[in-house]
Amino acid sequence: MTLRALTVVPSLVLVLGVAVFGQACTVTSTTNNPADGGSSGSSGSSGSSGSSGSSGSSGSSGTSGGVDGGDGGGACSLGEPNENHDQAFAITLGTAYSGCLSDADKDFYSFTAPADAEGGYVVADITNVTGWVSGRFLTASDNAEVFTDQPANAGASLKLYIAVAPGVKYDFDVEHYVGNDAFTYDMKLTYTKNVDPSVAAKAKATAAQLTLGTASPGLFMGGFKTAAIPAADYDRYFKIDLAAGPATVKLLNVPLDVWAQFKVIDSSNAEVTTATAANVGASIASQAVNIPAAGTYYIVPGLYVGAPKAAGQGAIPDSFTKQYTVTVTQP
Repeated sequence: MTLRALTVVPSLVLVLGVAVFGQACTVTSTTNNPADGGSSGSSGSSGSSGSSGSSGSSGSSGTSGGVDGGDGGGACSLGEPNENHDQAFAITLGTAYSGCLSDADKDFYSFTAPADAEGGYVVADITNVTGWVSGRFLTASDNAEVFTDQPANAGASLKLYIAVAPGVKYDFDVEHYVGNDAFTYDMKLTYTKNVDPSVAAKAKATAAQLTLGTASPGLFMGGFKTAAIPAADYDRYFKIDLAAGPATVKLLNVPLDVWAQFKVIDSSNAEVTTATAANVGASIASQAVNIPAAGTYYIVPGLYVGAPKAAGQGAIPDSFTKQYTVTVTQP
């Protein structure tokens, strides 16, 4: 694997019609395999950047016309070794890199989510691919796979996303999906912080204060700390003082990928009622609740069935950005 941050590279060259990114994986044969680089004497001339490049004139050993003008064994030099979780190469979120996979190589990268209390999500864009690539997110603490996928065909770009938790470390693994011929790619992982007005309301003790008749926003968002996000991480707590008697609770603007519910509990955690949306993406337009006695009550929106797709391929889910609202009224 060759890894470097993308800059303006005056040394971009073409070798036998294949684009080469400076000191990245120099592909010198029609098989797109650096190990074949020195099969002919003429290919040795491309190895001027390596001390042994001149020996390519003989073409007998096949070692001088390979990667970076003298590494005909197919290894990519910069950033190696990074073939596994323990050797992951640390990258900077928001920085573009170019890389290469040679033979049956794997490229492991690592990054740490910013310590924003709101959490956020990371999008990995792999572009300018000259092979059939696959990408995989893992949680670094336990080396557990969160999500893996590949594009529809060789040469296609790949966009993957993952919901991240504050300060948590992750690995991102780039591999061959089909075949093991060498290829190059460009890669950039970008972080976006959640806009979560309810971030401090993840526990009853820090519940957000509601005002009668006023909508308060929240976000159905959790981040991976291990291979699965606990359902409780999506819960938010809203508190309000109510009189005994009838009340109405509304949970509106629910994201398309969330099957929502809410609970109403009292100060002693006794459940007053639970209301469930009719289907995924549905709001709870009006739920009548009988308040047994005057006091402080808590409205707790959360998940009913399943969970939003917090890691995947393509466009980010509705739940990453769409805020719901909670409203409580009394006559």
